[in-house]
Amino acid sequence: MFYLDHIAITVKNLDESITFYKKIGYKLLERFSDDGYNWATLKLNNHSLELFQVTNGKNDSFDHIAYSYDNDDEVRELIKKLGKKQENLDIFYGDLNRKSFFIEDNNGKSVQLIKK
Repeated sequence: MFYLDHIAITVKNLDESITFYKKIGYKLLERFSDDGYNWATLKLNNHSLELFQVTNGKNDSFDHIAYSYDNDDEVRELIKKLGKKQENLDIFYGDLNRKSFFIEDNNGKSVQLIKK
């Protein structure tokens, strides 16, 4: 079974965006700096939002929607059904030490699949 894990968006100013979403009711959980970007994780009830600010001057976008899963066979079947290829499910992104990988939807939008 798949579960909504988080939605991620690229923002121009991380501090201003955190302030905006806190006014809606989000709580700041964590802030990170990585190679070329700063990001924050916020939570509202059971929903997580990741905000990314690019710091390396590139026009990168980190917009994506992420789903978590607990069954490797189920995610392999989904990948096959979608006509995608992903041999290795044990890929790590970022500093959170969670196995995950990205595929694209039919519009070229990033979808992240994260092992629970």
